Amino acid sequence: MNNISHYSSTLAILAANVDRPYNVRQTTWGGRACFATKQLRKGDVVLRSTDFTGKSIAYDFRKEVCHYCYGYTSGRNMKYRISADQFGRLMADTANILKKSNKFMGAGLWFCSDHCLETYLEMPNISYLIDGYEILLNHYRIASKELSIDNEIELNSRKISLDVIEEGWSQVKDSWIPKVEKMKKSKQLNMFPSISEDDYSCARFVTMTLFKLKQHSLDFDTKVEFNGLQSNELDKIKKYPVLLHLQTSVFKILYILLPDILKTHFSIELFRHIAGSEYANAFGLWQEDEGVDSREFLGYSVFPCASYANHSCVPNITKSRHGREMIFTANKDISEGAEICIDCSGVLSLAVEKRRKFLKETWFFDCCCGRCLLEMKTIH
Repeated sequence: MNNISHYSSTLAILAANVDRPYNVRQTTWGGRACFATKQLRKGDVVLRSTDFTGKSIAYDFRKEVCHYCYGYTSGRNMKYRISADQFGRLMADTANILKKSNKFMGAGLWFCSDHCLETYLEMPNISYLIDGYEILLNHYRIASKELSIDNEIELNSRKISLDVIEEGWSQVKDSWIPKVEKMKKSKQLNMFPSISEDDYSCARFVTMTLFKLKQHSLDFDTKVEFNGLQSNELDKIKKYPVLLHLQTSVFKILYILLPDILKTHFSIELFRHIAGSEYANAFGLWQEDEGVDSREFLGYSVFPCASYANHSCVPNITKSRHGREMIFTANKDISEGAEICIDCSGVLSLAVEKRRKFLKETWFFDCCCGRCLLEMKTIH
């Protein structure tokens, strides 16, 4: 579900961005790519950004990763949490949750230090996001239920096509939503699906994305970049048909539970773009200061500004994470006009056939970089 309506405007804005040493433009071989607008030297920082639109910490690591700096201390639980008093002061007269219950559960957020906690609370309008997280956590504890193995096998046995996906969403739009809209808010919970661990994690990711898209701190360029991101919806659901069930369930959960402030622009179309673009553009949130083979996978994030560089098995920029910031650095000299490429596989040491198989199965493209083409010639 590529967002075609935003395609031309996205290219125009990215091409005009003078703050970066590259621009994005249409290629002669199809698709978009990043090209250096000046000579870059090895070690030059090509891009640094904290402007992610969504981030998800893996459920198993939710207590072990700081939700502000994303620090991880080898499996030790973080000690700092938002108190009910802090949240009450933050929400003031709009504390929906505290009016219903005196028990604030911390919104599923943990921090490594008082500094990170306080800095998180100082972010503009952060109470909206915390409110959304707390509501989700409360209902996850009440309605938590995992799919049975038999149900998962059945859902994964479906033959997926674009028509099947559209039919699934049409049922939500034409049947479920009108039925829910006729109900009082208190009765809508009767239409509430149970929440699995995967549902909960996905719902938090979408909630954060809705929050980030709403914030003035997220600049106009980032919003346009997000709108223009490629979606891998069809390919991903074809491979994992159960995702269609997960997506429609999460949409229903959020449609009922989202605070009004985050629900303003919530729609099936936006939800599908959030999910589909995550499938195509997510960067892994990996443990820092560990080797590739021993580091933990802590979650993932979407940085729209960093998602227009194509993959190459001989990348000329290297990505790294320092806390909240993603940094992309030239690993060799790059001439003006040359394409800027990254490695999105993490398997560059594999033989060409295994490497291309991994890229096809994970990112749904056939790698035709210079290295792959050369190595394929030597084995055929």
